[in-house]
Amino acid sequence: MQSYTRGELGIAVIAVAAAWFGGAAAADFDTDADRILREASEYLQAAGEFTFRAEIAYDEVISTGEKIQYGGTVDVAVRRPDRLRVRMDGDERRMHLFYDGSTITVYNPNKDFYAVTEAPDRIDTAVDLIFDKFGITVPIADLVYADPYAVLTANVESVSVIGLHGCSGRRCHHLAFTQEGVDWQIWIEDGPQPVPRKLVINYKNQPGSPQYEARFTDWDFRPLIADGYFRFHPPDGADQIEFALPAAAETAP
Repeated sequence: MQSYTRGELGIAVIAVAAAWFGGAAAADFDTDADRILREASEYLQAAGEFTFRAEIAYDEVISTGEKIQYGGTVDVAVRRPDRLRVRMDGDERRMHLFYDGSTITVYNPNKDFYAVTEAPDRIDTAVDLIFDKFGITVPIADLVYADPYAVLTANVESVSVIGLHGCSGRRCHHLAFTQEGVDWQIWIEDGPQPVPRKLVINYKNQPGSPQYEARFTDWDFRPLIADGYFRFHPPDGADQIEFALPAAAETAP
């Protein structure tokens, strides 16, 4: 999993398993956890298109050391290999992102402006462009890559199965991972549809150790989405602006 810092724009995530053995003692590597995560990732990888909703909660540590929690909802639509739409409505900000296979558009409905840039022809490289060039990072974006397992296991030092626990009324495999600067947990549904149901990230090296939490609902693997859904159609009066290049990466909750 990639680690992130928070910033101003957007919403609120690469080694293979062999790298885990190199980075951690064998006792820290649980083969059951590896299998469960791999099966969940392969399930998403095999899906031609899907949609889901994430209920987000994240901490901001203010100057007094107090933690303030904000939240929002994120709706995601994926059609592999080259369509993506994300809509975030949150306490602090709102943002809509459209990727149609050739361009990326980010729209701010509160300020009624949008920015457009040319993009590569695959979701993976388009998301990398958003991260690397424009500094917008999205923790739950790990799930839309062509190989979620490869992205999720990046930099992992240890992994374990905590148990079978309830999450949103469903029986889930509760897995825990550690890596430099970040501890994270994921709850994966037990059964024929092994989808993620919850993700918690603890930024343990940041002051106050803020957390990010996402609860996943409304998974749909037969959404039948029209092409036009992934294209941005500017509202009347909306202003087009240029993408700003940030000095440092910004994390969208």
